[in-house]
Parts: sequence; C-alpha cells; structure tokens
Amino acid sequence: MIIKEKSIKSYVALENVLRYVFSKHNHQQHFVFKRYIKGDRNFEKQLQLVQDDTEATSIIKEARLQEMKRQFLVNDKQRMHKRKGETKFYHAILSFHRSDNLSQEQLLKITKKYVKERFPNSIVVATNHSDTKHQHLHLIGSNVEYGIHTTRYLTKSQFKAIKQEMEHWQDKELGLVHSRVDHSKKKSNRYLKKRSTK
Repeated sequence: MIIKEKSIKSYVALENVLRYVFSKHNHQQHFVFKRYIKGDRNFEKQLQLVQDDTEATSIIKEARLQEMKRQFLVNDKQRMHKRKGETKFYHAILSFHRSDNLSQEQLLKITKKYVKERFPNSIVVATNHSDTKHQHLHLIGSNVEYGIHTTRYLTKSQFKAIKQEMEHWQDKELGLVHSRVDHSKKKSNRYLKKRSTK
C-alpha cells in the first residue's frame, strides 16, 4: 500500500478536508470509522431512516460533519503547548493497487491497524473511497492526544517505521500480492512488480 500524509494547520482546512472526504460517502458502499467521536451513532440511525430523501440526507450529513469538526476543535484547543503555524491535524491516504480488490471488512481492518500504529491516542475519523481506479482510505487524525492534551509529532524515521510495519502486517494478514511497496527507497510511489512464484 502507498501511504501519504498531509498536515492540516487551520480549522478552515480541517472543515475542507472533512467535507471532501465525506462528500463522496455512500452509506451502502462505504464505512465510517471513528474513535473518540461521541454521539455519531445517532447520525447513522437518522441517515438510515431517510436514505431515499436526498434533501434530508444532505442536511443530516452537514450536521454530522459540523459535529465532527466541533469535537476535533474542542480537543485541539486543550493542547498543552501552543505554537504559531503548528500542525493541528493530519490527513492520511492509504491506497492499494487496482488488482487487489479489497472487501469492506478488509479495508476496515487496515484502518484499525493504521490508527493503532499512527494515532494510538488521538481522535480519528476515516472512510473508504472507490471513486478512482485504486481503492483508498482517508483518515483524519488529531495531533493532540485525546484526554492527555500532548501533541504527537513523528520524525521521518518514525513514520518510515510505521509504513514498514504496515507493509509487514499487510503481507502477513492479508497476503496482498500487488499492493507491495518498498518503503526503504526514497521514491516509494511505485508498486513492486509481482514476484515470481516459481
């Protein structure tokens, strides 16, 4: 899998990313993973009740997005150390080779593993997209650990270690043949060629 992360440094940017990530969300085709987001099940129930009503669905989705944003902001404002221009949140994208057709259960399993490795104590929301040739996951995680209020920054080597752990776990747990990436090299945007089984 290819793993990329982008820094989010403002609340406006957070809302824009949340809107992009969840605007393509289809209740039947995509999951919504959340950790430390309270009250979201109520939105899920409401969406199930109005799934044939486009206007009502749109209103509920907007209310859900605003509530997610509010909880991210409340947590961020409790950070112990404040700096100008600091990274407040991260937007992670995990993408897979088009030949590795993953089920929703597998994608959710990958999401949970990445959250455990990358955001062990942070507020996180995530969903899957299938709007391109490659299946991919979007995760938004807070840089402020929930209930602890300390920030979690990773060095390049720490982030690389997480990528390598995810690659190892993917091989062991899912056996994905086409989505292997050599994270030890600088340019890791190319999938490794399928290894010969001879």
